[in-house]
Amino acid sequence: MERMTVIVAIAMAVALVVGVFAVYVVLDSNDGDGATNVVYYTVVPPASMKGALAAGQIDGYIAWEPFVSDSVVGGVGKVLEWSEEIAPNHPCCVVAVHNPFVSDQEGQELAARFMRAHMDATDWINAAMADKESAEYDLLKNISVEFTMRNESVVEEALQHMQFRYVMDDQFSTALENFTGMYMDIGVVDEEKIAGGGYENVTDFIDHYVNESYLGLATSVEPSDTILNPDSAIRLGFLLGDIHQLAQAVASSTDVLVNGKSMFEDYGLNVENAIGAPFANGGAVMDAFAGGYVDIGYLGSPPAILKHLNAEIDTTIVAQANSEGSAIVVEAGSGITSLEGLAGKTVATPGESSIQFLLLKMALQWEGMELKIKT
Repeated sequence: MERMTVIVAIAMAVALVVGVFAVYVVLDSNDGDGATNVVYYTVVPPASMKGALAAGQIDGYIAWEPFVSDSVVGGVGKVLEWSEEIAPNHPCCVVAVHNPFVSDQEGQELAARFMRAHMDATDWINAAMADKESAEYDLLKNISVEFTMRNESVVEEALQHMQFRYVMDDQFSTALENFTGMYMDIGVVDEEKIAGGGYENVTDFIDHYVNESYLGLATSVEPSDTILNPDSAIRLGFLLGDIHQLAQAVASSTDVLVNGKSMFEDYGLNVENAIGAPFANGGAVMDAFAGGYVDIGYLGSPPAILKHLNAEIDTTIVAQANSEGSAIVVEAGSGITSLEGLAGKTVATPGESSIQFLLLKMALQWEGMELKIKT
């Protein structure tokens, strides 16, 4: 019942967004403070958002953790709205594979073992977070500090605003269908891309693009005494300092298991950072897939969908990484207390392909406001 309630809530929210978009009348299309219902956006790398906000170059931003808590703990920004207030339990990051990598039995075996490490790492994170007095929680904070390059106070705050999970259930698939539908409604994805890909509709597309079989195979994977791919490492893509993708940092750590191996090594895997990793955003991870530089990658679900359809990048989503964990941030002391206070102002986003862009657009349209690019 709880799951169905959440699914219905998300579906209704997206339906309302679509309806608002369809009937929306632009009252003021001019740039400047005179636009009472328009919020302008610009693209800024999340790592630069805090500085841009402090310098007055932007009036706010939407980003993922820890780029939210970094501003809040540092006294630069305050949260205007958390992503779970916009779309409760929304999926965010996923794990995707490059299909040429899993085109043979060896690649499929390696991918299943990677999934087992991802699952174990996720379970370990959740157990550590459930007992904040434990040595495991202290280690989790240390791994997070090293991975995100943020201090302990920031990572502790950031960890409270997301959920780590790997299962891809009906709620997950429904949300991905809604993201795809939003892209189609705003003209970012042409409906012909669905038909041209051989799919009957959006539901059929997601059914094919999401593959749960590797999670199933992973349940029977056992540790290995030897590295199965010593001369051909799995090339891993992930985002810079993105605590949403903490599972891969935990799976890479040699401090978690008592045998001194990383989880990847324990399951017989040689894993290395791909050329260019860590990446600035999910779109860059997808471009690296296309260039043949990444075998398995962590990235947001919307860029995975968008680039797969528009650029025909040959990937498949094989696991979830996290849900929630993003927020709209404004300058501390700005006096902005509601979304309406952003009218005529400029908000930075990681890019149009990001889930954060969709969340911002959804939140504003819910209030009858329009999001336009800053020119």
